[in-house]
Amino acid sequence: MARCNQENDGMGKWIAGLLWIAAAGTAAAADLVVYDEALRNGFQDYSYGGGSTFGSTEQAHGGSNSIRFAGGGAPNNFNAISFYVDPDLQTSAWPTLRFWVHGGTSGGQQLYLFLQRDGAIVAQAELDGYISGGAIAANTWREVVVPLTTGALGYNGAFDRIDLQSDSSIAQPALYIDDVVLAAPVTPPSDRIFSYGFESGSLPPAANGLVQERGVTVLGMLSDRFSWRDARGEPRVAVLAHNTGQVGPGGTRGGELREFRYQTAGAATRVVAASGSGASGFGYVVSHRSEGTTGIGTDDSPLGHFFSGSFERVWQGRHHAIFRFTQNYPRWATTTAAIPNQLYQVPVTIDWLFATGRSDPLWSVTWDLSGVPANAVEADSRAPYGELLFDGSASEGAHSVIAGVGWGDRYKFTTTSTPASYSSSWTWNTPNTIPYVKLWTSAVDATMGTVQTRTIVQQDAGGYFGTNRWNTTSAAGNACSSPASLMPCDYNWPYQSINYSFGGVATPTNNTRLAWGTNFGFLGQTSYYVHGSAYWGGPLPNATAAGWPRKSYSTYVVIGADSNDPVGTRVAQVEITQSLVLSATIGSVKAGGPAGVARPDNITYVPAGYDPVYGTLSFGAQGNALDANISVSGGMLWQPIIVVSGITGDIYPTLRLNGAVQAVDVDYFPSLRTDTGELWITLNRFLSGATNRIELVP
Repeated sequence: MARCNQENDGMGKWIAGLLWIAAAGTAAAADLVVYDEALRNGFQDYSYGGGSTFGSTEQAHGGSNSIRFAGGGAPNNFNAISFYVDPDLQTSAWPTLRFWVHGGTSGGQQLYLFLQRDGAIVAQAELDGYISGGAIAANTWREVVVPLTTGALGYNGAFDRIDLQSDSSIAQPALYIDDVVLAAPVTPPSDRIFSYGFESGSLPPAANGLVQERGVTVLGMLSDRFSWRDARGEPRVAVLAHNTGQVGPGGTRGGELREFRYQTAGAATRVVAASGSGASGFGYVVSHRSEGTTGIGTDDSPLGHFFSGSFERVWQGRHHAIFRFTQNYPRWATTTAAIPNQLYQVPVTIDWLFATGRSDPLWSVTWDLSGVPANAVEADSRAPYGELLFDGSASEGAHSVIAGVGWGDRYKFTTTSTPASYSSSWTWNTPNTIPYVKLWTSAVDATMGTVQTRTIVQQDAGGYFGTNRWNTTSAAGNACSSPASLMPCDYNWPYQSINYSFGGVATPTNNTRLAWGTNFGFLGQTSYYVHGSAYWGGPLPNATAAGWPRKSYSTYVVIGADSNDPVGTRVAQVEITQSLVLSATIGSVKAGGPAGVARPDNITYVPAGYDPVYGTLSFGAQGNALDANISVSGGMLWQPIIVVSGITGDIYPTLRLNGAVQAVDVDYFPSLRTDTGELWITLNRFLSGATNRIELVP
């Protein structure tokens, strides 16, 4: 699709600059009007492609005039309303664009927003996500509020032009724009969500801080949108759809990741969106009950995003946020310990953690079977589950063919021929400790995967019978006899993925299904055989674990360019945490904490101080002070998140690393959580060696 006209005739630049200065003066604290009844403050009409009428009297939000905009009599996606001003404006002075839009008698028109400077596009985004109600409506004025420095645009700098361009390949009915304003910075409202240091008197809001936009409509669903800076300082955006009763595309009721954005090489924004299938979105729960039980008369493994629940904004700090989904998920009794096919509603809690400096959101789940009789249920867990178009395609049918699939249980599996199919060659002979699963494409440089926060010994992962091929390659022959194929049989993949989407032995797929995997009994049994045990044909005799009364685990959701191997990088980082030695001379190293999200019981941290629920390093302060050390062996620890409990009052202590004072929001990214007395810090440093002294000085 053709995009923005970057032509700039430069007419009247010097005169326009004088007019703007005379009109606007130096009153940066006041909003800057772009259009109300007429163009204001030196803005000029640089519209292109036809169809725009400034001063139309057909509709008006305020006064009697507005801007009429139509697609013309023929298909045209290269026309736009465009406002130009000279000299340049700065997003620091005008961080928000506000205006009103009326859909005429039709509604549903599609617009794309561009910011330009000197004829070059500096930021762009679809408009729907910023419109009150989620779309342009017929016969109705709706407010549009666009944060320029956060969210999908994520731009900080100068601009001289704002374009609202048609985003349809066919002619669109007339719409109307009115009361266009660039808003000056404002102080956030003083409600409880901002009380955890986000609006603290001791530190102002961070220019590069995490932003949580509440109640925005994206991809047809009311959602919360999170914008933050990743490990490279580039913008990332994640959209979590609410699960409190709404029905979205494909029948989903939310409770999932619906959209993800990140920067690729060359600073282009890749938009990863939910696919068009019933499994679209990512991060909801799915579970199967033990095979061989019949009679329930319904789907025994329904997709969790078809059930409503509730959500909670647990915490939003300057650089960190936790968002929680809860719901009940149906599980049926499968054993003689209860009435066969008895239905139980199992409470499920899912937390999402976003943090400045961490590229990968963390997803954490607790299945609470304490209200189910022990050994009544015998089920697996395949969460997090779902499908995202991780190559940035606009639709599932346009998604690139999957080039390869990989996973890690006790050994690392990877396909070695392209594209992936049942006839792909593979290796499964490199020892592994951190469970993971991933897919990747080659037509587009993209990958997606999940990585557990603990070792497979600490937290069982993976399932079924395929372990008889551990420590081998496809050179040893077919891994499946029916149908005869090099790849393991579809039911023997330890993590469900694209294994059920191939059309034939040599047929590739563009399906993006990604899921977790465990053995039956993981949910509900007081003792079940773990992945790789002799019961499942593996080499681990009598290896068991408890699947009742609660089961919790955490995984990173990794999305990025495959050439950077972000999944492998995250696996390596979790491996490095296992060898950390934390110590403290003032304050303490936390020995343990909650066993999972929303759990009353505790676990012992291994190693001491490492919290696998959120992937953080945990210390306790003494009088708001800490003198601690992080010893790193066998690698480099990237930008760890440090959580210090025992912080009292609304105070941000000074942070020193190896004696040097660290600059706030540059060398480290702090968030004060006063409801729990915790200071969360993403340390914007790479740690190695035996001495990494961390000091908090009140």
